[in-house]
Amino acid sequence: MLFINKQKKVESSLAEYRQKVSTCIEIFENSILQYLENSDRAMLEKNGVEIHKAESLADDIRREIEVMMYSKSLFPESRGDIMGLLETMDRVPNQAEATIHMISNQRINIPEQFHSQIIELVSICVRCTTALLESSAKLFSDFTTATIALGKVDELESEADHLEEAIIKQIFTSDIDGFEKIMLRDTVKQISTVCDRAEKSGDRIRIIVAKRRV
Repeated sequence: MLFINKQKKVESSLAEYRQKVSTCIEIFENSILQYLENSDRAMLEKNGVEIHKAESLADDIRREIEVMMYSKSLFPESRGDIMGLLETMDRVPNQAEATIHMISNQRINIPEQFHSQIIELVSICVRCTTALLESSAKLFSDFTTATIALGKVDELESEADHLEEAIIKQIFTSDIDGFEKIMLRDTVKQISTVCDRAEKSGDRIRIIVAKRRV
């Protein structure tokens, strides 16, 4: 019974970790949408502080999970897999935070002509991360659902790649300043990288599922 209670504590902490990642992505989305709407740098800086707090809390929970798993000998057959997954998943909120700080610190200007496509790219990143979290939540209980969610991650990451390429082409055929083109291109790449990070985490899940099905 004691072992079961300890295992449930780890599972509860994993759920809490996923929630913190979700919070980071929600702040990421709202920050960019608000900035596109009113270009309020003070609000963007405030959101940067909030996403940093959420990402730090996710880090704290991840470290607690690591300590619990090693000190209490939980999930010995899959400990390395879980630790590796948490490490790669942690790069998703890290990237979301880095993107907000880049836009804020470098005072990136996003011309209105690109707003609709940027909004769509951000939406894809949010949906991609949501699918990743759904997959990880079902990792040890429902392989079928976990795998279906992974398919969504791959599909959305590919969609983000195509949209990123289209936006960058539009940037460099526009009449905005040359330096501004470079800054805007880098911003688009930073946003799209959230999907890349989610896909890499999905690859970890795919390996874990394959190993447990053997």
